[in-house]
Amino acid sequence: MFRHILLAADGQPHTGKAVELCLKIAKKSGCSLSIIHVMDPYLKQFYNEIYAQGRKQYLEHVDACLKNEAEELEKNLKKVFEPAVSDLSFVKAYGDPETEILKLLDTGTYDLLVTGGKLLAGIKKITSWNLPTRLEMKSPGVPVLVCRK
Repeated sequence: MFRHILLAADGQPHTGKAVELCLKIAKKSGCSLSIIHVMDPYLKQFYNEIYAQGRKQYLEHVDACLKNEAEELEKNLKKVFEPAVSDLSFVKAYGDPETEILKLLDTGTYDLLVTGGKLLAGIKKITSWNLPTRLEMKSPGVPVLVCRK
C-alpha cells in the first residue's frame, strides 16, 4: 500500500482528524512515517515590519515560543505514533509552511501527504489562504489527503 507517509502537523484542533486517520493508515500498511512541523515566522516578520528595530528581546521570545511549541507537539505526537509505527521521524522546519512541505515532498521519498484543514464556507472558501488546497495543486505527484474538520 504505502511505504512512506508524510504528516503535516501544526498542533491545531483541525489537524486532529488527520492525525487519527494517519495513525490508522500507518498501522494497516506498516509504513514509515515522517511528521513535519513548520515553525512559521509570520508573526515575527509582521512585528519587524511594524516596529522595525530595537525589539531584539521580543523577537527572541517569539523564536523561543515557536521552538517550545514544536517540541511540545513532537512529544505529544510521539506518544501517539511510537507504539504503532516502527519507523518514525519528526522534521522541524522554519519558514513558509507551503514552501517547506513542498521541498520535503520534492525529495521523492513519500507516497502520501496527510494534512488537516478547516472547513470553509461562503466567501472564506474564495479568500482564504488555504494551505491544503495549495498543497494539492502544487504537489509533485504525491497524493494529498486532506482531513477537514
